[in-house]
Amino acid sequence: MYCKNCGTELPEGTRFCTHCGADQNAARPVYPVQERPSTNLVLAILVTVCCCIPFGVVGIVYASRVDSAWNTGHYEDAMKFSRLARRWSLWGIGLTLLFYIVYIILLFAGVSWAMWWDSADTFYTCLI
Repeated sequence: MYCKNCGTELPEGTRFCTHCGADQNAARPVYPVQERPSTNLVLAILVTVCCCIPFGVVGIVYASRVDSAWNTGHYEDAMKFSRLARRWSLWGIGLTLLFYIVYIILLFAGVSWAMWWDSADTFYTCLI
């Protein structure tokens, strides 16, 4: 048996939660049936492995909290954690793409400058 409020495991027949003190016999508000939100755990793991470790780790932390919030009846929190896991993962992908775009631009600029410098040096040695 689990606490209806905080999800702590309780012995069978317990009336009050030993962790939060919630009455286990009290009627819980009935929420409309909602679809379980995606945990986005796979996306967060891929971001961690392939792109950006810090953003991926934060995404994994939020993704791991989705199921526990859903199972304890905190539906709004589960939806929030799902959105946050997705948001952190997408930010990690976006920043990684931005990094590579800037890297390619700087690489192109460096090669162009080196070619210009080499051709200008050759031009000046011909004049002497």
